[in-house]
Amino acid sequence: MNHHLDLSVNLPLRLDYAKNFPLRVIRREEGFWFVAAEIAASMKQEVEDLLHTLEQPAGRLLLLAGEDEPVLCLSEGELDEVVRRIKKPGARRLRRWWQEETRPALLHEGGPATTAESLHLALALAAEAAQQVGRAVMEAVLRGPGPWQHSRWVVALDYERHNKQRWPHGKLIGLTSSVATLEGLAELIAEPGRMPVNNTDLVKLASACHLRLAERMGRIAG
Repeated sequence: MNHHLDLSVNLPLRLDYAKNFPLRVIRREEGFWFVAAEIAASMKQEVEDLLHTLEQPAGRLLLLAGEDEPVLCLSEGELDEVVRRIKKPGARRLRRWWQEETRPALLHEGGPATTAESLHLALALAAEAAQQVGRAVMEAVLRGPGPWQHSRWVVALDYERHNKQRWPHGKLIGLTSSVATLEGLAELIAEPGRMPVNNTDLVKLASACHLRLAERMGRIAG
């Protein structure tokens, strides 16, 4: 089977598709390309199985940095066709990973300046946010009847080096609640019409602040 050989050298991004399973994505002027052997392995298929689903000649031989020989790659359109025609769970997972997570992140970066490190960070935080929301909702529903059907959630993102996230955390907050720093809260209250707060709430807040200040001043004086 003859494939067109592109003589330009391409620098691929190595992205984590699954644990210890990197996929290389090549960004070119005409779009994204993928190493055919890695795509096949991710779906537990043979390269020939993928090529049989495509019009021939399929793929293109690309020179990749770090490789001694040209590598058969599939275009983004060919990848879409492959995952559409192969009715396997692995194909559906790959489609979600590319279409819903990775591709939007690459396009958001807006050009060749995209780095593997920044993309890893974006994907790691997106995955952690999904975990946090899922865990919080599951716990709320399992607790039984309650206000969770009409509630909002606070999602705490935490990222550590080498993708070592802390345990996910999500917290239920009331519909009338707001989340702000103390400095931000003061600005919200001070600006007329910025924050819907009634006189009773303002009096309670002012009283609490005066009480705390009096307590601290008393300790300083003592």
